[in-house]
Amino acid sequence: MTYNQIFIAVCLFQSLIVCGCGPDSVDRGQTQSAEINGDFPVDTLVIGTTMQNDAFTVFGESSAFGRMNYNAFVTAPFWIMDANGKAKPYLVREWTIDGSAKVIDAKLAVDQGISWHDGAPLTMADVLFTFDYLMNRSQSSYVADVESVEQTAMDSVRIVLKNPGAYQWIRLCAGYFSVLPKHIWERVEDPLRYSDASAATGCGPYRLAYVDKDADMGVYEAVAGSYLGRKIAVRKVIVRSYASHDTLVMALKMGLVDAMYDYSNALEATLAPGLMGIESLDPGMSDNTGNFQIVYGFRMPPTDDVAFRKAATLALDYELLRVTIGGKFGRIPSLGVIAPPNLGFDPDIPILRQDAEEAARILDDAGYRDIDGDGMREDPEGNRIDLAVVPQYNRQKAAHYLRLCEIVVRCLDGIGIRAHLDRQSFANPDYNASIRKNGTYQIFIGYTSPGMALQTSAFYYFADSSITNQWGTCDDPEFMGAFLERKQAADEETYVQMTRELQRINARIYMAAPLCWNRSFFPYRTDKYVGWIDYPGWGVINPDTWYVLSGKDNPCASDAPGEARVKPCRWRASQGNWPWRRRPSSS
Repeated sequence: MTYNQIFIAVCLFQSLIVCGCGPDSVDRGQTQSAEINGDFPVDTLVIGTTMQNDAFTVFGESSAFGRMNYNAFVTAPFWIMDANGKAKPYLVREWTIDGSAKVIDAKLAVDQGISWHDGAPLTMADVLFTFDYLMNRSQSSYVADVESVEQTAMDSVRIVLKNPGAYQWIRLCAGYFSVLPKHIWERVEDPLRYSDASAATGCGPYRLAYVDKDADMGVYEAVAGSYLGRKIAVRKVIVRSYASHDTLVMALKMGLVDAMYDYSNALEATLAPGLMGIESLDPGMSDNTGNFQIVYGFRMPPTDDVAFRKAATLALDYELLRVTIGGKFGRIPSLGVIAPPNLGFDPDIPILRQDAEEAARILDDAGYRDIDGDGMREDPEGNRIDLAVVPQYNRQKAAHYLRLCEIVVRCLDGIGIRAHLDRQSFANPDYNASIRKNGTYQIFIGYTSPGMALQTSAFYYFADSSITNQWGTCDDPEFMGAFLERKQAADEETYVQMTRELQRINARIYMAAPLCWNRSFFPYRTDKYVGWIDYPGWGVINPDTWYVLSGKDNPCASDAPGEARVKPCRWRASQGNWPWRRRPSSS
């Protein structure tokens, strides 16, 4: 062990003693689950994260509880996304989209005996209430495009959108938009401030059993032996928070954690080599669906000029950016921006390259020349150029963004373009947000998360904000036409076709420049369980996890792939729902 590893191990050991996170603490939690009496292939799955266990409400998405629900965990989403980036059934079992791409007829699983975790049955009243509450009280972005919802049969609804775009809307909702219990939320006027224990009530395959704040962990129990026709493999799930990825990795190495889940916050590439070659530990490497990119501002000179954008793109050192972002696992990206795992990826778009001489020639031809002889170029009107490079605000990745900004500034300097880091936007989240919202940036370095990459792709952040309500400024007619056509697609074929067209358009007008296609690392252990399914850019904790795992020495999960299906299991878990229980604080 290196000195740093020993130091981390000591700190981790001390934190486990202080927090009561050792084996005794977990065992005490298990004794409170005696009423769940069934043979589950996996008794307890421990998930490590750096997200905090500090908010337990189905209206919150920033805490460990909220992000875990992206995996169809405590809540039941209407649709989910599979490993290939396609929407698949969940609470909505069947659906059709009409030719206008505005009307969705959906059949729901309200006849499957699903109950809320307080024992009340799930009904169509809950489904209708969810849409009404989010549309008229909380103004949720998930239903911003919904015009009306009406019940058409005992188990069916018709969803009418304000504008064409049903296929894209379903993709936006998949995994994120979940049904709410009417009997709880109908009396809540301010959902964001409601923090009663019932705020965590869902109707998914797991319920929150108790929270140990001292140990910074939540404990969840399966509500039955099966859910929506799939046998549940994991009886109990512990979600434990760690202060950093360093301590989380050490916990994985020590066997205290079975797998890592951190939504879009994968391990940095610098930590990946330390995971290679370790017995019983898989680094969980996959192609990342998301990526870092430069977004050019179209509302301010000189980045409103395609010639300048092309020259700036040619100036970048992609080999250095590849190593900085992805280490030895990174790849130089193409002008299509979106990464290979995404639906509609076009492999024929040219790979980016650095060519400072060509960039200088383009700038000369476009009138960007050094007029005063100081070695830096002025614009065609003779005005001084000094670009502000604005990084996306992210405290966890601040050092990473700083390094990317430094590289970009240095590369622009190499072709005679003066640029600087916008330090106020780097340090002040409110100021940073105002720049994005108002579109008053020239070069913005941002990140498309794996989730958004799957749902809408990075182009969502480039389009003029009047369309997306995000921070894009591109109003190029060709791009906006293709963007809207894709947004209004009624089927996958049209969506894929227009996604390919958007990549080709970027290769012509340089709205953005991806900085790297990297690998994601969400490590997991292989000594106790088999059957893991690794979603690209997401990891092995996903909507399939609860059904496919089995014990390595005694695999029997009916949904586990391949060699895991070697013997039948006995399933005797009760079909009932158990009352809310909160573990008293250990203090």
